Amino acid sequence: MAPLLEVEHLTKIYSLGGGTKAGRWLKQRLTNTVPHQPRLHAVDDVSFTIEPGESLGLVGESGCGKSTLVTMLVRLSDPTAGVIRFEGRDISAIPAKRFGRTADRGRIQVVFQDPHESLNPRHTAFDVIAEPLRRLQAMNGKALEAKVRETAERVGLPDTLLGRFPHQLSGGQKARVNIARAIAPEPRLLVLDEPTSALDVSVQAVILKLLDRLRRELGMSYLFVSHDLNVVRLLCDRVMVMYLGRVAELGPAHDVFTEPGHPYTRALISAIPGAAPPGGPVRLEGDPKSPIDPDPNACRFHGRCPIGKELCAGTAPPWVPLGPAHGTACHFARR
Repeated sequence: MAPLLEVEHLTKIYSLGGGTKAGRWLKQRLTNTVPHQPRLHAVDDVSFTIEPGESLGLVGESGCGKSTLVTMLVRLSDPTAGVIRFEGRDISAIPAKRFGRTADRGRIQVVFQDPHESLNPRHTAFDVIAEPLRRLQAMNGKALEAKVRETAERVGLPDTLLGRFPHQLSGGQKARVNIARAIAPEPRLLVLDEPTSALDVSVQAVILKLLDRLRRELGMSYLFVSHDLNVVRLLCDRVMVMYLGRVAELGPAHDVFTEPGHPYTRALISAIPGAAPPGGPVRLEGDPKSPIDPDPNACRFHGRCPIGKELCAGTAPPWVPLGPAHGTACHFARR
């Protein structure tokens, strides 16, 4: 079976300017040199796939490139380089400004991080769920009403709440509205960007069970972005670990958590209360390097890595296979 989503060498680099255009021109004329223009490597040469019905967890600390990767995958921003294939079609060739008017917009949907801020305060719950159906499927009248009520029932949202505005709903109810809005167009891929981080712990468990049930019932694939590795371990088939714009490790969830190959992965697992990664806990010191003009010939984890050596400072690590569908980018990967 062909992958639902194929990502090949995806890259997003932001130019930081380095002054005004007139200033750069003047400096070039005066010094007879081309002024350096700093570039921020938010996502750098990332490749992976998502299979039909699969849930892929995406983890990593703040600033690793998760959000930038998500915006490219859902076609809210254009990549600098690389290819995104969805159901075999190159959707990265479609400019982000035009993608919203294509049929694929309904097949790739997002559940945003904050259920409070991602709802229009002037729209009722009914209108929120109905909006993508009106725009993407030109649905109206009784068919629209029936579809909205069916979707609301599927996520456990009572009919009596459909006429309420966001400020009249609890956090869990808002989360259900967000999920209903995303699944209403019947997407093949659902991107979940920290969908429970703004909710109380008791509500989080209920929403996570709902998401797990919906995936099995509707046959959707998930890209589940989270800082909570316990949640990822429970809900995801595979896990992708990112560090400073690159993939540090990728593999089946069970293998990544029981036999992590990258020291950064072991550090993340060590942060889970009560966790005991193979080889003992790993504690990181210092801050990540700057993503601005990183050295292409060095491991980006070097300097924080507890097992880093001189080789890591001058040679970028290769991709090391650790087992079936499991690999890591490290010179000294645990095998």
